[in-house]
Amino acid sequence: MHLLSRLNFQTKIILITLAMVTLVVITGAVAIDRVILPAIEADVHDRTWKVAQGVLAQIREIRDGDRDAQLRTRLGPLFSVLPKLLYIEVLDRDDRPSFWMGEDRCREEAGVAGFDIGTQSGPLLVKRPSSDYPIYEVLLRDPGESPPQTALAVHIGFCAKSLEQISNQLFRVLFIVTLIVLAISFFITRGFTRMITRPVDRLMRMTYMLARGELEDVVREVEQELPCWQKLKDDFLLRGDSEAPGFCPMLIAGKGKGAAPGMEPPYPFCSRCEAFRYSTGDELSSLTLGFKYMAAKLGAYERQLRQHYEFEERLLDACPDGIMANDRHGRVILYNKGAERLLGYTPAEVLHKLPVQDFYPEGEAQAIKKALLSDEHGAPGTLLGYNTRIISKDGRTIPIRLSAARLSKDDHEIAVVGYFQDLTELRRHMSKLVEANIRLREANEHVSRLNRRYLEMLSFVTHELKSPIANSYMSANALRQEIFGELAREQSLMVDAICRNLEQSMEMIKHYLDLSRIEKDELPVQPRPTRLMKEIVQPVIDALGGTMLERRVSICIDVPPELEWNLDAELFRSVFGNLVNNAMKYGDESGRIRITIREMGDQCRMEVWNSGPGIREEDLGKVFRKFERLQASRHHSTRGTGLGLFITKAIVERHQGKIWVESREGEWTAFIIELPKG
Repeated sequence: MHLLSRLNFQTKIILITLAMVTLVVITGAVAIDRVILPAIEADVHDRTWKVAQGVLAQIREIRDGDRDAQLRTRLGPLFSVLPKLLYIEVLDRDDRPSFWMGEDRCREEAGVAGFDIGTQSGPLLVKRPSSDYPIYEVLLRDPGESPPQTALAVHIGFCAKSLEQISNQLFRVLFIVTLIVLAISFFITRGFTRMITRPVDRLMRMTYMLARGELEDVVREVEQELPCWQKLKDDFLLRGDSEAPGFCPMLIAGKGKGAAPGMEPPYPFCSRCEAFRYSTGDELSSLTLGFKYMAAKLGAYERQLRQHYEFEERLLDACPDGIMANDRHGRVILYNKGAERLLGYTPAEVLHKLPVQDFYPEGEAQAIKKALLSDEHGAPGTLLGYNTRIISKDGRTIPIRLSAARLSKDDHEIAVVGYFQDLTELRRHMSKLVEANIRLREANEHVSRLNRRYLEMLSFVTHELKSPIANSYMSANALRQEIFGELAREQSLMVDAICRNLEQSMEMIKHYLDLSRIEKDELPVQPRPTRLMKEIVQPVIDALGGTMLERRVSICIDVPPELEWNLDAELFRSVFGNLVNNAMKYGDESGRIRITIREMGDQCRMEVWNSGPGIREEDLGKVFRKFERLQASRHHSTRGTGLGLFITKAIVERHQGKIWVESREGEWTAFIIELPKG
């Protein structure tokens, strides 16, 4: 058995086949010797016994006369009918030969010495050897109970040469057939075992190559046979939803029996695969295909792992911050380019050589470990934003911000990884930023003081100017109304000009006073239920009626008389006065103005529309700026402060509303206000 185990697979199969053929031959030989030949001998015995009975019957029929002549006459035809009959001998009661018929050369060998003739009755048979061939003899006794009441015995010999010839021929045929079967079996078995061992040898060769680490050579050998290899080896960064199968469908379908008839290829590239096009139920083919696919898959995995490693290595090196990791014994096992730039050590000097404690001041590493295990800077095992110091190769102490994590497996620490950022530049910038912030705060305080003085002066000047200008306007208006006597035409024109200038000055003073109150947050808003038509729109129209007549402006008012809203009536009269006044100033002379107010659910929408040159699209965002006068306004003869719309917007926003402007250049302008219910 030990010797058999040392033989190769092909030799074992051949030896087993030869052993099986030999066993079949031995079984055939035993069957011939134990079954076929005994059956033929039994047939010969049976015929010999029947002939002996027939001879005995012929002897009993002879009563008198020449007994020998009659026996020869009667028994002669038997030798013609039975060519294997050698002799017939008749014995008397004393077993002495009384008659002989047959070949004389058999007479010397004939006799009853080989028979046990004691008291046995019935035929006695013996096989006597002869010089040329065996002879079967039968001795049949007649006790003489029937006429002629004489005891006698018949001794007959048959030639058994044909039986020996049949036996020899059977064994010769068996021997020849055995040789032919052995030769055919040898070549068939050798060819079949070669067919089996060829893929097995290839599998063994590829297995040895894998064991020697020659995976790439195996992959190169099988990649031409697997169209799906190109999909398997795709870059993992570009794959997304890859069409590559997770396992070969030919090995899954039918449990390795190949593609079923009429089966569609599961993937486009399967139609080019020989395993799909020439699929069989051969288990070795499936095993070979499985090994090839496994090798290709291993190659793809190895390639992807290498890509993962290279990608992660590039990612670590591309990180500007330092990254280090140490094992549970404190030795550094990860050290990126950021850490190398910061600390000055090369990876060869650090990896698996220096303990992480050497990078920190004395006692600092223990403090970091304690903070890592506590929950003061994150969850236990996590450290976030921990400010500490680290020592470079040249001995410099560098301030850093450290974040770290404890890596564990089965509640056992396997490594600690830390990410640290150099705070040197940040602290330098912070110092500069603090200094700049101090200077900015001082400048803001200075500007605030100047602004406060400016507002106080503005408020004082406008307040002081308000009374004399108002008195001057009252006096000029009295002259214009000719209270003190009739004026000449030139005087009347001059008084009208003085009144217009004083009106503009009073408007400017009002705007500056409103600006001062807005800037100092002293503009009070006192909302109350207000009839918009009666208390807002109508007073504004009445106050500007003279100007409308002078400019021949037509006005359309679409305001429900009963519409009431919660707002500050005085401030909104200023809003509408400013909007309508602007519509007359900057709209078309003899143009149109439309005032519309509508209640829209919980909103009130107010619109002042006028025909005119409109506002350019690029100027729409500027109209509500402080001291902003648009290009068209600068060329207009009417002077302004650039504060009216700024104050209008401030009043609307104090009511939690919003205002915007819409315009089509050369056609119209509309200011729209939306107020919520207050």
